[in-house]
Amino acid sequence: MEQSTLQEILAVEREIRERFDAEREKAGQWLEDARREIEAAHRSEIARLKEVTAQADAATQQRARDKAGEILRQAQDAITAVNGLSDEVLRRRIAQCIAAINPGAASAG
Repeated sequence: MEQSTLQEILAVEREIRERFDAEREKAGQWLEDARREIEAAHRSEIARLKEVTAQADAATQQRARDKAGEILRQAQDAITAVNGLSDEVLRRRIAQCIAAINPGAASAG
């Protein structure tokens, strides 16, 4: 009877070890699958962020180009307006500006 009990105990111990090893294998596989899934999600998110950043950069550059273009148009309009003024009008305007900066200089000229 003792031998039979010992054999049963050893059989149960072997079954427990086999189940434990199988569970360990399943857990290891689950961890590996989870790692792969997380890495894939990480790569996908990096790619998405790069795309969003590229789009934001492009939009920012376009806004800067648009603003620079508007500044250039305004400068060109100002140049055109000044070029259209007569010398007499320009002299009066310069005299007014000088008087505003240095009131004594206007009366001396």
